[in-house]
Amino acid sequence: MNASSTPSPASDPAQPRADTGYDLCFVLDGKRFFWKNPNCGITITDAGLASCLKWRTEGRETQRLWTDIAAISMNSGTDGKSEVNNCRIAFRDGRAITVTDTGTDGRLDESRTPVYREFVRALHARLALAPESTIMFNAGMSEGRYLAMRIILVIAALFFVGTPLVLLAWIRDWKIIGVLGAGAVFVWPFWNIVKNNKPRRYDPRNPPPELMR
Repeated sequence: MNASSTPSPASDPAQPRADTGYDLCFVLDGKRFFWKNPNCGITITDAGLASCLKWRTEGRETQRLWTDIAAISMNSGTDGKSEVNNCRIAFRDGRAITVTDTGTDGRLDESRTPVYREFVRALHARLALAPESTIMFNAGMSEGRYLAMRIILVIAALFFVGTPLVLLAWIRDWKIIGVLGAGAVFVWPFWNIVKNNKPRRYDPRNPPPELMR
């Protein structure tokens, strides 16, 4: 249920309300394909029992309490050229919001990466206070996707790096070194993404830095 359609619990009078906004793009419920993402801007509200996340879509504000959060999943991917970071916040009703450091076109926006880090650290600092085991903190890909990515990585490494090495040993033409270098440059970012996205749990007091670069 959308929290904005139900009354919010009373704020703790001992703690003043404070809103911190982050100029970050997000997608809802795993939506992936768009020409231009219109959804930017998410706010962390500190207000005692009414502390929450807030965002707007199509002119309508949604807010979700900390107690609505079931899991946090951090991972990195690629926009086809650069590595991008994702923080997926899953709620107990099955809905989810994924906050990224991309621009509205879905490509990495380096100016947003420091803002993304601030958001992730602020979010985890608050959720670390939740009772143990009430929120799951997962890093990396799912087991199935991770296995598939490792297989693709091995195939890519054999084709783009292994083949030039064999040709170099057989033909002994030093021009092949250029091909080998190009293959290594192509494979390296893919290898880095697979390495950083090994499935694992993590402590919210120490969110994985390799997924906030």
